[in-house]
Amino acid sequence: MRTHSDVVIIGGGAVGTSIVYHLAINGASVTIVERDSIASHASGFSGGLLNPTSEIGKLVPLHHQSFRMHEEMLDRVQEESGIDAQVLRMPHIELALTEDDVEVQKADLRRISYFPDFKSDWLEPGDIRKLEPRITEDLYGGVLVEDVIILDSYNLTLATSRAAELHGAEIVLREATGIIYENDRVVGVELGPDRINCDAVVLALGPWSGAASLWLDIDVPVAPQKGELVRLEGFDRPLGFHLRSHYSGMHSSAYQKADGLLWMGATRMDGSGFDTVPTGDALERISSIGIRMIPELESHRVVLQTACLRPVTPDGDPILGRVPGKDGLFIATGTAGQGILLAPVIGRAISDLVTTGETDVDISPFGFERFSGQGPDL
Repeated sequence: MRTHSDVVIIGGGAVGTSIVYHLAINGASVTIVERDSIASHASGFSGGLLNPTSEIGKLVPLHHQSFRMHEEMLDRVQEESGIDAQVLRMPHIELALTEDDVEVQKADLRRISYFPDFKSDWLEPGDIRKLEPRITEDLYGGVLVEDVIILDSYNLTLATSRAAELHGAEIVLREATGIIYENDRVVGVELGPDRINCDAVVLALGPWSGAASLWLDIDVPVAPQKGELVRLEGFDRPLGFHLRSHYSGMHSSAYQKADGLLWMGATRMDGSGFDTVPTGDALERISSIGIRMIPELESHRVVLQTACLRPVTPDGDPILGRVPGKDGLFIATGTAGQGILLAPVIGRAISDLVTTGETDVDISPFGFERFSGQGPDL
């Protein structure tokens, strides 16, 4: 283990590894510290959907910028690392399963039609079933978006970390136990009795970010949100679409990945703490919506059900940038269920800030100061 790095990143998920990669390719000496293993939590269990058109709010520009960065980086990171991220491109169909959904979906189509990188259209029920006869006959149409990306988030995160290593980064599988300051300036990270001296630290702790409040002397308002996914035996003729619908008060998706399995989900449960035990209730809810979209799924065997924790903030937006009052300390957390999609743009933005003090990625709406009560400071 190095005793000195220019930068130490604490957290080995998709966001942390992206930051490490961007720093490493720009020549920084960088160490990533991870308590368990790379992608061992939400980044390893994500559905791996990259679809910026489904998002609304202040994050929309970053979603689209990050999607384009994925398109530019995926081949390079896979080639450098030798790890296959199992990337698929496919159309997305947002199904209108009730009559009330039609106007909502058509309004959404008008919003999506302004995005130049995606082709979108309204499909009548007959048009949808011509594309995929296994979709239910009991529907009212839907919005077609071409094309989104489906990948293996575990492999992508491993590929990013491995590529970073090849550019000189170091991965340390130990628990960070504290940050060392001199006059409120970061000078190192504690790992039990050991330390890594450094000039900057980036906190990318996901749902465990709140525990870092003790290191910062200010509250980090991030809580875990439990999400569950179900994997089924796939179709012999692969499902060539990402399907999504809103039904019984829940959004859910069904899609067949490169591993051959049919993935469905995901649930969102706040207030469950750090519980990652899959539940029968989630299985029933996910399965009922999947069968409502594709009735044939009722006869397919469940292969695996997983639960993981997403980091969420009180306003639903991430916390990105400098930590107020601590020189050399940065944070990237609170991405909720969009950590895989947002990882490249966050990696670039935080790398820019650490190395040059500024970035042309507009992360100004997502600064820590909106919770700390201090003025803007990217």
